[in-house]
Amino acid sequence: MLLTRVYRYAHLLSGPRRTPLFDRHLAYLLVLIAGALNAVGFVAVGMYTSHMTGMFADLAANTLAFDVGLIVAGVLAICSFVLGAVSSTVLFTWGSRHRLASRYANVLVIEGFLMLFIGLLAGTADQQHYERLLVIPLCFTMGLQNALITKIRDFPVRTTHVTGMITDLGVELGRLLYFSRKPGACRVRADREKLTVLSTLIGLFLVGGMIGGSAYWLLGFKTLLVGAVLILLAALPPSVRDLVGKVKKRSAAGGEASGRLPVVSSAGAGAGAGAGPGRAGGAGRDDSSSGPATSGPGGDR
Repeated sequence: MLLTRVYRYAHLLSGPRRTPLFDRHLAYLLVLIAGALNAVGFVAVGMYTSHMTGMFADLAANTLAFDVGLIVAGVLAICSFVLGAVSSTVLFTWGSRHRLASRYANVLVIEGFLMLFIGLLAGTADQQHYERLLVIPLCFTMGLQNALITKIRDFPVRTTHVTGMITDLGVELGRLLYFSRKPGACRVRADREKLTVLSTLIGLFLVGGMIGGSAYWLLGFKTLLVGAVLILLAALPPSVRDLVGKVKKRSAAGGEASGRLPVVSSAGAGAGAGAGPGRAGGAGRDDSSSGPATSGPGGDR
């Protein structure tokens, strides 16, 4: 019973039918993961995985210092983030065009498996430059989820962009505190629901960072395995739904094709009987080649 409820919840969390409640819940999960990944990257090699403003500032400073290693690492991290956003958009658009239930979940599956791969590969990252290379794919995952959240209609923020969250929070607080003494003036109203969502997102990013940073000291990059499992569990139901639907469709198409038999008219049967076995075999081949029994692959198209 509990597993059924969890399965249904996960399907609503990453499925195609969006509601404001589950939009927020998906964002809460992603911002928690983003906070943890940023902390892991910083504790490991002093690099944030989603802070592109800081990345560009570091790149400028390292360029002036002619530190080739850090310049290359910064460029790769930025390009990885951009590539993640591009991949997320292409994959989501493809899923939407094909009406997949897993259009959101597909992006999460890639993010989850990347985190799983990096966490399992962590045992070989004994030197710092290896760890720096492991951080670069994490920038890709941040680009993935940052682009994915833009596909949720009317969602106000990006899950990795805390600067934007705090800015929006300040705007809403300003509206809340504003008081006009002028009679008849339009009242300035703050969006209290947005205030709540922004405050929760900022708090979860902080909590994720604390968990990720402290866990890294104990587990190293294996900390990512926990986040990978959470994301993959959230993405599982829509992916299973698409897979089962595809298998059923192919089975139905195969059964329909195998159930169709060539139809021989009575006139053709009489002619075949009088013409001998050679001509009768020829008539059978004509029916099977021109009849509708070859429509199995057409169903896939």
